[in-house]
Amino acid sequence: MVMNMYILFLVSLPEAFLNLIIALLITGRKDTLKINRNNIVRFTASLFLMLLSSCIIRPVSPNIIINVTLHIIAYSLIFMLVYRMKPVYALFGTAFFLMIITATEVIYTPYVITYVFNGLANFQEGYHWYVLLSLPQRSVQALMIVFLWKHEVLLVTRINCNFHRLFLASFLLLVFGEQLLYFIFISIFEKLQVVYQITFSASLFIIVLVLNFLIFKLIYTVIGGLVVKSYNKYSDFEDDVKFALGEIRDLLINNQVEEAVKLIDDLNG
Repeated sequence: MVMNMYILFLVSLPEAFLNLIIALLITGRKDTLKINRNNIVRFTASLFLMLLSSCIIRPVSPNIIINVTLHIIAYSLIFMLVYRMKPVYALFGTAFFLMIITATEVIYTPYVITYVFNGLANFQEGYHWYVLLSLPQRSVQALMIVFLWKHEVLLVTRINCNFHRLFLASFLLLVFGEQLLYFIFISIFEKLQVVYQITFSASLFIIVLVLNFLIFKLIYTVIGGLVVKSYNKYSDFEDDVKFALGEIRDLLINNQVEEAVKLIDDLNG
């Protein structure tokens, strides 16, 4: 992809800005988005490094698979360096916004390149259209930010360690599976009939949308069940404690000290 000042400031900068917010929200770093000097410095540094990596990677790596892989590595390292994220969280944050970009892009970008610009070469020369073409992606990014601001997904899963690990592993597997299908789709797109092109892109979008919906639903169902179960156990424990304290109180009022001590010993096991 061609890289110039127009693309840098009007396409890459807004994309990176929103992607960074998404990565911080999905990894439970909402506090780093509060307005203060330290947060602004870290956010600005991350944004600068993300844009710098894109400026280096995009022009020298025309192969989409290598391009995406290098971006994943670069962004993950940036999050680890600037925000001290664990590698799995840095990879998770990068993979998450990459999934959003890919799932949105697959719906219309290949058709625009093939049927509007008649090929990738013409598409790259018509870069002044990129701002308009990126608006659907920006809209989806903004909607995702609103969702993640209200629902702290990763923090919720930490209520249960096993579920937390399972969620991270399942989601990363889903994202890289989606990327594999996307790479296959891009490589064979022009060889397919239009009906199969539409079917493939719509199917991929629906699969990603449905699977993510089911994952998020599963999170709140499982965690909701754990919270309810824990609350019920706590309520039962509270009732037992109140009953035991009441019995001890009655024994002490009646000067049955030995019986009260015996009951305490029984409660202690």
